[in-house]
Amino acid sequence: MKSFLSAAILSLIVLFFSSCGKQNEAGKMIPENAGFVAQIDLQSLSKKMSWNDIQQTAVYKKIIADSSMQEWSRKLLENPASSGIDFDNGLVFFTAVHNGKRYVAAEGKINHESDFGQFNNNFSTGQPATKDGELSIMNLKENNVVGWNKNYFIYVMNPENGKYHFEKGENEGDTPINTPPADRSAEFISLCKKLFSLKADSSLAENKIYASLLKEKGDIHVYQNNDALIRNSGNLGMLGMLKLDAFVKDNQTTYAINFENGHVDVSQKFYLGKELTDIVKKNLGNNINMDMIAKIPSTDVIGLLAANFKPAGITEMIKLTGMDGMINTYTQSMGFNLDDFSKATDGNWLAAITDLKISKDSSKINPDFRFLFSAGVADKPSMNKLLAAAMKTSGALGKDSLVNIQTNDKLLAISNSASFASQYLEGKSNSKFDFDKELSGHPVAFYFDVHKLLAQFSAVANEKPGRKQLIEQSLNLWNNIISTGGEFNDGGFSFHTNINFINKDSNSLKQLSHYIDQLYLIHQQEKAEQANNMSQLDSLLVVPPVDTVK
Repeated sequence: MKSFLSAAILSLIVLFFSSCGKQNEAGKMIPENAGFVAQIDLQSLSKKMSWNDIQQTAVYKKIIADSSMQEWSRKLLENPASSGIDFDNGLVFFTAVHNGKRYVAAEGKINHESDFGQFNNNFSTGQPATKDGELSIMNLKENNVVGWNKNYFIYVMNPENGKYHFEKGENEGDTPINTPPADRSAEFISLCKKLFSLKADSSLAENKIYASLLKEKGDIHVYQNNDALIRNSGNLGMLGMLKLDAFVKDNQTTYAINFENGHVDVSQKFYLGKELTDIVKKNLGNNINMDMIAKIPSTDVIGLLAANFKPAGITEMIKLTGMDGMINTYTQSMGFNLDDFSKATDGNWLAAITDLKISKDSSKINPDFRFLFSAGVADKPSMNKLLAAAMKTSGALGKDSLVNIQTNDKLLAISNSASFASQYLEGKSNSKFDFDKELSGHPVAFYFDVHKLLAQFSAVANEKPGRKQLIEQSLNLWNNIISTGGEFNDGGFSFHTNINFINKDSNSLKQLSHYIDQLYLIHQQEKAEQANNMSQLDSLLVVPPVDTVK
């Protein structure tokens, strides 16, 4: 079983990096209840990082040098086309639920049917494929199934196999609570046949959101049906009792991922149910308040989140759940209600972390930083009610100097430093940041400086050489993450995220490959050093000869 799992993982890696093409007709065989779908367009990725590039990595060289590798595995690594798969049409991976249980599937197009059948013999249980009309079905090891005709193939797999092998490795064998998954091969054979004969209205072929996603430029397209994922998880019962299912209904997310020079570009879109969409559209503002960002009394910002969203929208969401009466009953005893919350702020919000310094003593790591939460004041009497309730709660819990609340006629400031909050409210800083241009002009904006965080950890990572090398490699790669959006268009809320690298000239996919390769080499070096240390320890533990001379 373990060898089959390793071979399956190896094959998936080969197929992933070798497939090309965006338009995959096999994608029409995706059921409408699929919770997660990933469609790979590696036609552009093969130009950014070819199979020959992968063959130069330390990971590949380690695998191919294994003398115990079976011949078919070596052939596949050297020439992925030997699998019989048509890599000009790409691959689709998805997960869905059938008969109340989750399964994982991989679909694609066949180039040479005979080669494909021979390829799958390496995974089979030893029994030949059976025919059902034009469809061939083969039982694979670990009760998985593959089906194919002269054009397309579908692998149907049980995700419980991975969980079983992981826990088996952790516990060094089977345990009463970790037994092999039930045999679902008969179910998978029936399911495989159904997937080949799906009607358009039972698949994603007529899903407008999925179709819109595939029109976007992307090396990888991801579709996530959050409604289906949550409903199939068995947790909707509690959500329904709290009327939170309104937040789940028709909730879908899409991602178009591009590996560009110097950064990974992610276009995201969030689709909500009609009721929730109407609330968010009505209360989402135009742009974040850049003046609030400029008031931050530090230029050393490590993380920042800003938004323009009317608090009345939060109140409407609470009313949608039917919990407004209960919440009002509770808050009235504290001197305010939901209407006061709606009127208190003007919809401008800001949260920031600055001036991070990490030190280390003999026993622990000690982080020091400044945090700030701010909101624009719209109605001072309502804001005073909220502050009075906060002070009352704080008093009941005991005074906490880590939380300092201050306000003026325009702004509320909460910080772990009284002087930091005061300087912010004074507004004399007029700070300028490199990210100002990227963040401005959107209802929501996020910034996180990965490099600054890693630099602080680098200063306290001297004890373990491997850890220090890991951080150094990370410092050479990661710069920051900038995400903006919130605009409503074509039925959804759009966001755009850039994961920025230090090197702006090289393609991000190649940089990620090099980074992973370096981490692998560091891991191998640590393993070798541990083995050497154990060998030296064993030599010291040799029992000395017994002196029998009297």
